[in-house]
This record gives sequence, C-alpha cells and structure tokens, in this order.
Amino acid sequence: MKFRGFNLFHNNREAAESMVRQIDEFPSFFTPQGDRPLIVDCGANIGVSVLEWKTRWPQAEIICFEPDPFASEILQMNIDKNHTVGIRCVHAAVSDFDGTVDFYGDLSPTADARGNSLEATWADREGSSQTQVQCTRLSPYIAGRDVSFLKLDIEGAEQRVLTEIADCLGRVEAMYVEVHETDESRDVNSLAAIEKILAAAGFTIEMEQRYSEHAFPESLDQWQEETNAALTQILCWR
Repeated sequence: MKFRGFNLFHNNREAAESMVRQIDEFPSFFTPQGDRPLIVDCGANIGVSVLEWKTRWPQAEIICFEPDPFASEILQMNIDKNHTVGIRCVHAAVSDFDGTVDFYGDLSPTADARGNSLEATWADREGSSQTQVQCTRLSPYIAGRDVSFLKLDIEGAEQRVLTEIADCLGRVEAMYVEVHETDESRDVNSLAAIEKILAAAGFTIEMEQRYSEHAFPESLDQWQEETNAALTQILCWR
C-alpha cells in the first residue's frame, strides 16, 4: 500500500491501515532544532512512524527498535525498499538490561504485532505464543547526545526503560510515551510512577487516556475488560 509517497510493505493489512490512521492523528507538538535531528523510535513495528518522520524531516537521524521477529523483518524491508537513509534498525526490545528475554503475543508471519510485549502481564493472553528475543538498554544509544524526539511505545515496559535512562532525559527535547497498564502490572509499570520520572526530568506534561477505536483490536475487548487494561498517551516537551 502507499503511504506518504512510500511503498508501505506489511504482513497484516488491517493493522497497517490502523497504524496509518493513528499516525494521521499523531500530535505535532514540537519542532526539532537543527538540520539533522536525532529521533529515537522504541516500538517501531513495521515503520509507519519512521516513514512519517522521514517525510517531515528528511535529514533526520533515526534509531528504531523492534523486537518482534516478523514486524522487524518488514520494518527493514520498508527502509531498504524505499531507499531511505539515516536510519538504524535494532532488532531488539528496549529494557533495563542487555541479554535475552521472553516475548509474548500473536507471533506469526501474518499476525497483528501491535500488542506483543516482553511483559507477560500485558501480552501473555489466551491463544498467545512465546519466543525469546534480544533486549538492550537504551542508554548506550543516547547517552551524551541531544535527542530531539523519543517515542516510547513498548507495551508495558515504559517505567523500567525510563528509570534506566533517567540520567539521559535532560538532553531529550520532547517525548511521546504510551503507558500500558493492567491491574496486575501497576506495581511495576504505573502512570503515576512514570509521571514522577518525567516531572523530575523537567518536562511539561500533557496526558490523555486513549479510548479511540484504534487503541485495542476488537479481538481484545474481553481481555481488556477482564484485566482493566488502560492506555494513556503522554506528551512531554520543554
């Protein structure tokens, strides 16, 4: 399918169309400084956000992370086939340690990978499967660097990553964080704790719970009700 003049390759058309609709609604609340801003995309999926940013800021340097084995393959294809430059793909989950980790969700070549996660409380559901993937700390990629924009959409591991990069947040200009919570996970990944980390780093914060039709696939309606799952988007800027 076509997206912003690019050929957007995908393995699940419904999921791809939903991500395109969502990026159309993505808030533009910052303007990068400099000719070659650094953008970090944690949870890049098949690369819709990467191609969007290359449309807005063609000279941007982008580092993107995607652990899902099938989504990561499509992500790399979307970068290579569209001959985009200045993009580095890391086939790994971001976490607070380096190594391997269990990864849960809908894991198949044609799956909707949007809800897959290394957090069992978020993605280990009825009918899900499991594999192992590489994980990495984010700090080695951004320490000592000015980051124009950081997107953190990693299905329940937000608090551990923000804690790991706390010393780096002072050089991040703006962020989008999507907080994923269930009743079971709030002890280790909560909106309240994440808000404290961001406030301590000096960000202006705006929060909005996501109840849109794009928040969860319809197949997860029952799971959402049973676990009290919630998505909250946080916009941060200086």
